[in-house]
Amino acid sequence: RTLQESARVMLHAKKLPYFFWAEAMNTTCYIHNRVTLRADREQRRKMDPESDEGIFMGYSTNSRAYRVFNSRTKTMMESINVVIDDSAANKETDVEGDVVASDLQLD
Repeated sequence: RTLQESARVMLHAKKLPYFFWAEAMNTTCYIHNRVTLRADREQRRKMDPESDEGIFMGYSTNSRAYRVFNSRTKTMMESINVVIDDSAANKETDVEGDVVASDLQLD
């Protein structure tokens, strides 16, 4: 379900006017960012690695988490559970060409 669909359902369920569209979208985003999903869309086998390699991008402004670019999913994420390999600091990153610098919003 997209965020717009969730906001539309929220407005319809409570019979609110579309005037509250922005508030419904903010609430939908808030809920979506706090819901954790354990299942990945990809089927992982028992002996597959359970972590992804990422690129350290900085620190979160909202919490004590790290901001990391996930190389597998091509998304920015925040996580507290990060293991930083300092020996790989000068290693070239393997980011494919479909990720454009303008897509990443850094604070």
